[in-house]
Amino acid sequence: MFRMPARARLHRHLTLFRFGVMIVGSGASFIGISCNSTAANASATCLPSDVRALVAPTDTLLAYKSADLYGDSTQAVVMVIRHPVSGKSDYDFDNNPCELDVLRRENGKLTKADGSAKAVDCTYNDVARDAPALSLNDNVTAAPGSIVYVNQKDKGDNTFYFAWSKEKKAWYLQRATASNPDGNSVTNVSASYPKNFAWTTMSSLDPEAIAAVLEERAKASR
Repeated sequence: MFRMPARARLHRHLTLFRFGVMIVGSGASFIGISCNSTAANASATCLPSDVRALVAPTDTLLAYKSADLYGDSTQAVVMVIRHPVSGKSDYDFDNNPCELDVLRRENGKLTKADGSAKAVDCTYNDVARDAPALSLNDNVTAAPGSIVYVNQKDKGDNTFYFAWSKEKKAWYLQRATASNPDGNSVTNVSASYPKNFAWTTMSSLDPEAIAAVLEERAKASR
């Protein structure tokens, strides 16, 4: 059975998406490094000069991965940023302080090309909400045409699989999975596009809607 989240204010459909991220360290890939030792986002975190403008001094860089995401032999970037938390972000997912951003190199400069304001939950997940700089690096996988983000809980996990559509020139949710303790075993459930949910761009990702789909599939498999 899927456990209800500890926070009573969390909508029931987020049962499958009660994020709890394992704190792990990992080296990040950097290009054209320039250091900003005064930023609050990490202890002397080094960033490419064209990326520093996208990370405010009060932000925390939780993950940074570079890869040939678009298959054009140029290094693009996936990064997770946590903005300063507020009282409202403690209960309102529309004010989630964390975001997953995709940067693409255009005219020699990395600029934001896409992203999701809800793929990384720092509203209901206190671990991610308080995570140190670059501690979520192992939760991100970046490869040509593919971005995967794993939301790890104390037991179980759920994962968003994003793919690049050359036809529509957009990142979209290709698959979502979740695993949760069910007595003495672990229940695994998955859903994919277009079989189980409609076309969903990265920027329009609604974890509540996807959680509802996964919950229904879990019930049907019992």
